[in-house]
Amino acid sequence: MPSPFHPTNWSQACVSWIHEIQIAFDPPVPVEPGKGGLLRLMRWSTPRVATLVILSFTLHCTRPPGSFPLSTSGSRHGVTSHDAQAYVEEGVASWYGGNDDGFSGRPTASGEIFDPEQYTCAHRTLPLGSFVEVENLENRKRTVLRVNDRGPFIKGRILDLSKRGAQELGFIGQGTSRIRLRSVDAMGLPTALDPIANQVDPFVVQVASLSDPKNIQILTKELENAFGVVTLQSAVTRTGQSVKRVRVGSYTTRQDAEEAAEQIAKLLKDRGVEPFITRER
Repeated sequence: MPSPFHPTNWSQACVSWIHEIQIAFDPPVPVEPGKGGLLRLMRWSTPRVATLVILSFTLHCTRPPGSFPLSTSGSRHGVTSHDAQAYVEEGVASWYGGNDDGFSGRPTASGEIFDPEQYTCAHRTLPLGSFVEVENLENRKRTVLRVNDRGPFIKGRILDLSKRGAQELGFIGQGTSRIRLRSVDAMGLPTALDPIANQVDPFVVQVASLSDPKNIQILTKELENAFGVVTLQSAVTRTGQSVKRVRVGSYTTRQDAEEAAEQIAKLLKDRGVEPFITRER
């Protein structure tokens, strides 16, 4: 049933209102303009003015609403769409929350408990709590997910969807798919990222995830001598192994974090280390 606020209902209401005016002022005998005084002139002109009002109101209310174009731009690091100022990124997505990966019931980076049946996802840098529209480029299916976790920490992937998200996009059986994401609001409309998030949850450069305490100590000391602040974050891998994520810095701009990542990559280029940017939380 159409909403009472639907443009079609507005037009019908206006027509009924004008019709009542016509009945109230309809003269019993046609009167030529300019004769019979002011009252008769008003009676003659009212139906004609009402007709013009109906036409104008109907044209305005039945005009189709505007729509947001889907940006087709994207890159490995993400770009900003000039049309909607939305963050857009394209790459490979995977999913987690299967029966045997052990993630169900664990705390996410946001602090909430991970439920694979919820419409959520993990991204390395998008603000926690933000929403993204994700499109599967292989079958054009779309869904809106909320970012509540960090990841994926596998090279070449940009997004980890919950099991429910992967089911909605139709790649639950194949494990990964090429997708395009863009930032949206809670209603699914394109929106820009909140710049305040960079102050609340700064960027960091994750250098490695290590399990050997000796190696962790050696790498931490070397990075502290070259870059200053180094933090260690405890984590558990998909295989159940406990590791320490070795991270450098606290940067309020993406550019500063990228410059630091390049310097770290040069410093450790002979060790097979590939630093990447994520957030403190």
